[in-house]
Amino acid sequence: PFFFVGLIAASLAATAPGIRPAAAQDAGQYVQALAADMVAISSRPTVERRAFYNKFLAGEMDWNGPAVLALGPTQWAALPEIDRQKLADWARDALMGYESAMRFIQNLIFLSCAVSSGGKNDVSSARISCSRFGGEPLFGLRFEVAQRDGKYMIADIGYIGISLREQLAKEIFKKDAVEEHGVQAGGVMSK
Repeated sequence: PFFFVGLIAASLAATAPGIRPAAAQDAGQYVQALAADMVAISSRPTVERRAFYNKFLAGEMDWNGPAVLALGPTQWAALPEIDRQKLADWARDALMGYESAMRFIQNLIFLSCAVSSGGKNDVSSARISCSRFGGEPLFGLRFEVAQRDGKYMIADIGYIGISLREQLAKEIFKKDAVEEHGVQAGGVMSK
């Protein structure tokens, strides 16, 4: 059975669209490559779409953003690296561990996506309008893109006026979250 599972994983990796657009020269090209991958994965079975979006969320998002927004850049910079990593891991796991969110994401099935880009300070904001099967209304997403360590990453995803970064920033220092990730605002102490 382990051999069979490995074979399935290898075939998924070989046939799924690429996540890291190597040739992207700017944020617009980067988002266009991601949008093309979102359209390409739409024709694949659910398990492959879920694997694609898991890989996308794990590898393309800058999960530090919610903590930087919640703490402010100065307090964020004062955190030890271990606490920064705890907060980034918590932000990622808070979304990816939420089953109904992942079910929604895995069922993003598009016929086509059109990208329009615009600048916003040092973050490029790209809007994506995707048409879905069955004549459903257009699905609009906003990606904010920033360079980190020499590569483009998604700094925020917006949908119908909701910002993922802002939503997680509101949650990051609630009691249950603090207990889960072990970093507290104020003195910014870790467990």
